[in-house]
Amino acid sequence: MVRQVRVIRNTLIIGVIFLYVLWVVRKDILDNSDALIYGMLGGGLYASIYWKGLLRRIRRQDNRYEKNKIFVQFISVFEFLLTVATSSHYVLMGLGAVILIFVIFDFMTGHWWMVLASAFGVVSSAVLTVLALQYEKAHGPLYYQYDSRLWLGGEGMLYQVGEVQQPLTPAGLISLNGELWKAISMSGESIGEGERVEVISRD
Repeated sequence: MVRQVRVIRNTLIIGVIFLYVLWVVRKDILDNSDALIYGMLGGGLYASIYWKGLLRRIRRQDNRYEKNKIFVQFISVFEFLLTVATSSHYVLMGLGAVILIFVIFDFMTGHWWMVLASAFGVVSSAVLTVLALQYEKAHGPLYYQYDSRLWLGGEGMLYQVGEVQQPLTPAGLISLNGELWKAISMSGESIGEGERVEVISRD
């Protein structure tokens, strides 16, 4: 099976991390109330725009499994940063330099940027979590999932849609990418010829 993670899990983790950062600089919040307000407004606006983008990418197929998927190359922002950082020593040194500059500048400005960034992260995560929960209430759990459609070999078949050529009772044949494959109905139910089915595992 291709790994998938609930959208709200990611948003909650990021929210908790930024909430911790905000707690660390709590003594500087009053002195940087403008940064707090700008961060909150920016976080709410960003979350709304980002959510609209996610809604366009959600695949809600009419089948019994995996109805709410958002195909991604990276399940989380941490995985993306780790991949980027380990891709090249030069990239890693560049990221280190950017972080160092940010830390120095933040101390020079009395944690203004830290308050701004953490307020942005907390509010955007909270808004995204609420929006995702509202969506899930109507449509069921929403997942980020690795995009297997461009993978080579058998794994590339996962989560693709085929058409039943010989009724699955529960075993039969399906057509996928112009080829015939043996298939079994995971639920044991009969699926008639011409029905569209999704590959959710392979053996």
